[in-house]
Amino acid sequence: MRLFTLVFFLFNSAILFAQTFELCKIMDNEMKQAKFKLNHKSNPATASYDIKYHRLELEINPEVKYIKGKVVTYFTTTDSIDAILFDLTDSLRVDSVVYHSVNVSFKRTVSNTVSAILPAVLPSGSLDSIEVYYQGVPNTNGLGSFVQSSYNGDSIIWTLSQPYGAQEWWPCKNSLTDKIDSIEIIVSSPLNYKTASNGILLKIDTINQNHAFHWKSTYFIPSYLIAISVANYDSYEEQVQLGNNTLLMNHYLFKDQTLIQSNDGLLSFMNLFDSLFGTYPFIKEKYGHASFVRGGGMEHQTMSFMGDYGGELKAHEVAHQWFGNKITCDSWSNLWLNEGFATYLTVLTYEFNTAHSSIYYPIALGGIKASAMTNPNGSVYKADTAIVANLFDDMVYAKGAYLLHMLRWKIGDNAFFQGIRNYINDPELAYSFASTNDLKQHLENASGVNLEEFFKDWFYGKGFPRYSTQWSQTNETLQLSINQQPTDPSVYFFNIPLPYRLIGPNLDTTIVVEPIYNNQLISVAISQQIDSIVFDPKSWVLAESNVSVGLKESNGAELGVELYPNPVLSGNSVEFKATHRIERIEVFSSTGKKVSAQFSNSFISTIGITPGLYFVKFWNTESFELKKLLVQ
Repeated sequence: MRLFTLVFFLFNSAILFAQTFELCKIMDNEMKQAKFKLNHKSNPATASYDIKYHRLELEINPEVKYIKGKVVTYFTTTDSIDAILFDLTDSLRVDSVVYHSVNVSFKRTVSNTVSAILPAVLPSGSLDSIEVYYQGVPNTNGLGSFVQSSYNGDSIIWTLSQPYGAQEWWPCKNSLTDKIDSIEIIVSSPLNYKTASNGILLKIDTINQNHAFHWKSTYFIPSYLIAISVANYDSYEEQVQLGNNTLLMNHYLFKDQTLIQSNDGLLSFMNLFDSLFGTYPFIKEKYGHASFVRGGGMEHQTMSFMGDYGGELKAHEVAHQWFGNKITCDSWSNLWLNEGFATYLTVLTYEFNTAHSSIYYPIALGGIKASAMTNPNGSVYKADTAIVANLFDDMVYAKGAYLLHMLRWKIGDNAFFQGIRNYINDPELAYSFASTNDLKQHLENASGVNLEEFFKDWFYGKGFPRYSTQWSQTNETLQLSINQQPTDPSVYFFNIPLPYRLIGPNLDTTIVVEPIYNNQLISVAISQQIDSIVFDPKSWVLAESNVSVGLKESNGAELGVELYPNPVLSGNSVEFKATHRIERIEVFSSTGKKVSAQFSNSFISTIGITPGLYFVKFWNTESFELKKLLVQ
């Protein structure tokens, strides 16, 4: 049973998760090479004022990597100040700083900052403004910052400021504590180029051989989500129906791209998220796509920059408009609140697409599960946020998504979705910043379940559990002996409910047990004969496992089986090695459906099996061992 009944439009094209999961990550291999360290996370010297408004007036020609402009800033002081400091890379030259129409002195004694000296002390609570004129060749650090490249011979300049890159191309306040109330972005460029940016396009002014695209947004926005892309675009504008609202859509596409590519499946994703989590957060402005030249995409507020138009990438980036943009993590340590949510919502598009959920949802879930288990010593929580490449990894994306999946399993669908909806619409958090504890409190309030131990294990803790379950049935009692071995010593024991599917001649049911210590013996009254047991048949728990019949109740010998290669390419065979003779095998999908398979000697034929997660059961008389097999 689901919390919401949804009208969900079918995908126009189905794309296997295993083929496109990497595109969900805005930070691909290019990002992983960016192993540099910055000199600050958030500059404490900028904490003495609150930004109300920025106006960026920029001159950009994509044929030349250069920027010239001025930034007007309105601010309110939160303390008495005699200078105002902005984050700005040393590679850009400040020409002047203007305060009340008069040039004031400035200094750059602190690396990558500019400090404007005020003529008098401003008391706390003052509303004022200042202008910074600057120019130069911006750095291209981290994930992009400010990039000049080309597409099919046409030049393009685009920005990507997450997490610390805004200072590389404009004087700003790099912060996860202060969202800007409103912005205007005016970019002047040669006539053959168009500028895509945040908010609403107010007008296009043409002066001689240049024109200026004038964008404005009145929604709260952090500095890292402000972006521009200047390219030889074809642009499209349309009005679409989203729930009970009409939404403006903008598309800025390269010449060989079509509006169909940009739109395919997008409205269905937005309708799903709108139904689950509330009205699209920027309904009064727009949602848009702008093509840029890199792998993956970036969820710039109201205008996602897209490296391609695969279905999962579109779902991931638009999901960020709720999780990441409406509510933004209050620290890069909590980046999973952005990326884990966007990754999990992408999986939900398969689950709620009722026409294909039985086929693609297990594959999508299996994909993030496999990625979440790539690092047995990894944590969702990021203690060190200075090294950019360490932030954007499988732990934040995939394990963060699976953390949400397990929360849903632990507290149930109704409490989970209601808690998330309460979180995203909390007036204290909406259009502001949130911590992991904020999410935890909302889920606890919705469910009545204390989640302290859960977050201690699964968010702060490292790794995942490995379960070994032995079972026996005597008379009408099933006995389970459950051994847990954490992959990392940071967690002594993972607490999570465990589902077991019981299969017999007249039996097919699932029981849920929750061991509280290692090697706990659990008894369950079951009158029907049990032939086999499957651990976690619907993949609710991030864990490795094997299930075997207890030796005292078995006439056979204990098995030890190895499968390789695992994962295996579709159409190839899988070799297995066993310590004892194999009598028979069975192969079934993650949904429990038995599939055809043959074996002889030490080979299993997987020809004809579609990509996905499978389970292989090996028998030696009454003993059997269960192994997972991922087919790609």
